[in-house]
Amino acid sequence: MTRKTSIRFAVIPESEVEAIAYVNERGFEPEIERDGQGFVYLVFPALSELECKQLADALPIHLSAKFGIATDIPPPFTSPGGQVN
Repeated sequence: MTRKTSIRFAVIPESEVEAIAYVNERGFEPEIERDGQGFVYLVFPALSELECKQLADALPIHLSAKFGIATDIPPPFTSPGGQVN
């Protein structure tokens, strides 16, 4: 089964070059998108289930600009520009 949507992985601009090199070394070549809040996104095409698992292992989680936290009350998060999201 193939995903119908692309996969986006957010990094801060200072980590862009390192993140691209990290996934390239693991066999993935993302397109790059930037948003108005300063985030850089590594964009991967729709992938099969096996390829999604391989990509999950290849993503540089230590360079991620966004992550999830499980709590009873969602904490405020800030964008690189300091805005609360």
